[in-house]
Amino acid sequence: MDARGKVAVLGAGFIGLNLVRRLAGAGADVAILDHNEVPAELSGRVRWISGEFADPKAVEQVLEGADVAFHLISSTVPGDEHVEVSRELSDNIFATLGFLEVCERLAVPRVVFASSSSVYGQQASVPIAETAVTDPISSHGIQKLAIEKYLLLHRFHRGLDVRIARLSNPFGPGQRLYGRQGFIALTIGHLLNNEPILLRDGGRPIRDFLYIDDVTEALDRLARRDDAPSVVNVGSGTGYSLRQMVAMIEEAIQRPIGCIPGEPRRADITVSVLDVTLAATGIGFRSVVPVRTGLLRTLHHYGIATPGAPP
Repeated sequence: MDARGKVAVLGAGFIGLNLVRRLAGAGADVAILDHNEVPAELSGRVRWISGEFADPKAVEQVLEGADVAFHLISSTVPGDEHVEVSRELSDNIFATLGFLEVCERLAVPRVVFASSSSVYGQQASVPIAETAVTDPISSHGIQKLAIEKYLLLHRFHRGLDVRIARLSNPFGPGQRLYGRQGFIALTIGHLLNNEPILLRDGGRPIRDFLYIDDVTEALDRLARRDDAPSVVNVGSGTGYSLRQMVAMIEEAIQRPIGCIPGEPRRADITVSVLDVTLAATGIGFRSVVPVRTGLLRTLHHYGIATPGAPP
């Protein structure tokens, strides 16, 4: 499946919209399922179905004739500590089982799932390889891992070609500035509102940040390569502490950022950096946008001056 054919994208949030722009720009025939209305920039360029992931009829509409389906939907984030378990199971796992039934009925040959590095939990050895024991410490990680297992079960029993991308920490233009996840996006949101940021555990947690263009490139490669691995880490392979990210932003904007100290959450992983060797050998993917470059692009996107760096 080297050439892009008919592509279904389920979920048009931060990652989904950026992926749709890449695919549509490359000439793919793209259908999208999302609960929001079609953005003006995509009107007439894609087939947009406004509906819910849990609705089999809506899922059938978007999957009809698809060569590959991207499952990008999740109602949880890694830091969630208090969740309505029954609702989250319904929104994520049960809805995914329904999605898989439709994939089987319509003979969709390939599914790419956006999983998360949160499936690994706390690890003694870093960077974390795909062979590490999965031991998530958040409901988000547990649900991502459960969906992975159901996808792989369908591969085993039904022959579905499954590609699972364990994403590190995506960031870039289009991420919600006032949401529940994305340290860089939340920091920018606080900057725009002239508010201090909450810096938990002294900013010591370490994350593997990956610019959104690299994320969508990796997902596209996973969809197109016939010999791609079933499970692959997608990250930069380099870790930065949250304190280092604050310092990088301060250097770019040439002013200090107010910080409010906060206690760590039990659902927060201390160090999360991915081993990306398999991504390089399996799908030919390596991140090409350095974190600092991606950060500057994101700051410029939101109109934040960076006198400490060239435009």
